[in-house]
Amino acid sequence: MAPSKGLARRSRIADIAKLAAGLSLTASLAISNTSFAGIVIIGDELPPEPMTLDRSAKQELAYGEVLFNYYGDKKFKAMTQLLAGKKSELFDSDSSYQELLLGELYVDLGLSKQAEAIFDRLLKKDILSQLRAETWLKKATLDYRRNNYETAAKILDSTRVDGLPAESDAARHLMLANIRIHQEEFGEALGSLYAIPAGTREGLYATYNMGVAMIRSGHNSKGIKLLGSVINLPEGSTETNALKDRAALTVGLSELKQKNYDAARAALVRIRADGPFSNEALLALGLANFERHEFRKALPLWLELVRRNSSHQSVQEALMLAPRAYEELRAMPQALAGYEYAAQTYRSELKQVELAIRDIDRGDWLDKLVGQKQHEQIALDPMAPLNDYSAHEGPEMAYLYKLFASHDFAENFRKYNELQRLRAILQTWLNEIPAFEQTYANQQAHLQAVMPSVRNKLINAKRNQQSLSEASSVLASNIPPTLDMRKPADLASFNQLQLWEISEVMEKALATQPNTSGTSQYRERLRRVKGLLLYDIAHDAPKNRTQQQNEASATAELAELTGVRTEAVEQSVRDAVLHIRGDLGSRMGSKRQQIQKMISSTDDILTKLGQILRNDALRVLASSRLQLGNQLGEAHLSIARLQDASVVQKLEQGAKQ
Repeated sequence: MAPSKGLARRSRIADIAKLAAGLSLTASLAISNTSFAGIVIIGDELPPEPMTLDRSAKQELAYGEVLFNYYGDKKFKAMTQLLAGKKSELFDSDSSYQELLLGELYVDLGLSKQAEAIFDRLLKKDILSQLRAETWLKKATLDYRRNNYETAAKILDSTRVDGLPAESDAARHLMLANIRIHQEEFGEALGSLYAIPAGTREGLYATYNMGVAMIRSGHNSKGIKLLGSVINLPEGSTETNALKDRAALTVGLSELKQKNYDAARAALVRIRADGPFSNEALLALGLANFERHEFRKALPLWLELVRRNSSHQSVQEALMLAPRAYEELRAMPQALAGYEYAAQTYRSELKQVELAIRDIDRGDWLDKLVGQKQHEQIALDPMAPLNDYSAHEGPEMAYLYKLFASHDFAENFRKYNELQRLRAILQTWLNEIPAFEQTYANQQAHLQAVMPSVRNKLINAKRNQQSLSEASSVLASNIPPTLDMRKPADLASFNQLQLWEISEVMEKALATQPNTSGTSQYRERLRRVKGLLLYDIAHDAPKNRTQQQNEASATAELAELTGVRTEAVEQSVRDAVLHIRGDLGSRMGSKRQQIQKMISSTDDILTKLGQILRNDALRVLASSRLQLGNQLGEAHLSIARLQDASVVQKLEQGAKQ
């Protein structure tokens, strides 16, 4: 028995649905086999598609991540993200704050030309007044670091930096005060000093620098007054307390030079006994007592000092002063023992200096000095804060503290550190290239192996999608626009259609039976059932027709969606072909050569800069060796002098007897 048209249409809809499901499965298999994409199923509480962000929102998210890394001391990563954002055109010339941060990172890395180009480019644009002032401040800071004091002062002392935040404005005045002090323009320096808020870190350093400059220029009373304001500050942080001690030592030495011994002693006793300047304070305090002929007060101070680290210059001077005080007290045996102890100590220190010179002469001295960070940390961020070099325990460190405090050596040492860390990350990149090349080769081999199968599946998927599109179009066109009860099967639901088909079969079967009373009753019942069924079909016809139209529309949408997925897979296949035929392998080889050249160039610069640093260190050690030699000679002369005096005294006593 052949099915009716309605049942055939229902069967056709089921076939189309199966075809669509099969096509979706084929497309998904093609995607998974080629590893080009993945399907992520999310819960109903989240949107099934990615949320679209406008350009401004993307910039804010990216810049927020940059700031997170910047303030987390991952500055190299922050700089890399900024450069990647510029490369992808996420950050452009209108991204002023990003540009300013990139310029500041360039300054930290020592890329002065690149930083200056960014600052100049920002200043040519129409930007906010505060951002413009901060840009001018960064530019002046760059000139200040490069010792272009005149250029920096013109910027710092102009209206171009008006509107800075309080902290930045204090830093501006501190820089300007230091420049004026360097130029010996103390009146202008005082003006900048008074503009810095009292009690701030910048204000403390400005006051101290100004006081020292006034003393050096001969204005002792004004300088001592300024330093006194630092000394009288309440106890604070470690940095503040150290600055207070340094100010007290400066005042004490200045008063001692002017022979104001009481004032010198009053300042020196303010220095903490466990502070970083206690050795200098003990030496100067003993001298103040010695110059007043209070030898018994000077002696304990120097005896305390000689028990400390003998590599310190103040301790080495006290080694000769303590026996000198014994001489003044007529304690000649103790004085002779003191000079002998001094000579022994000087000889020991000379050996240490010779060992230090030999150690510095070796090529790995600087590498040991800067190699306190783990290689992995350097590779993660070559701009991370440096560990304190003073943790190095070589014999030379006690003699090089002044060298490390000098501006020129500190700048060269910082550059050496940066070059070492940049070389480490270059070497890391060079070591990673073979893994990238092997991964690329594996990808090419895999894609070449699966590509024929993927192409066949793609062809079948496109055919099925085309068949689905045609079938859905035919289905939609076969649905009549009006309701016609002359064709009830076209308007029935699936259950109604089954009942209608059964009634039609039964009616045909009864038509072949002879006309009896029983047959007539069955025919009448069947007629009534069909009438009720026609009523149900007519009642549900609008709803059924709407459902038919919705199913036809959904089938068309499914066919369209399947076409989009097929096109996506086809695009992935084209991308895979380009990936196989691309020049990525040759470009990685070119990058390998480029990195090798950069490493070679960095090694040359490190060799030259390292030799400069070693020469500076050797020069300081040679000076210390000469000074220790002179002190050793002086100690031997003093020993000989006391021994001669003792012999003469014995001869005189023998003559008298």
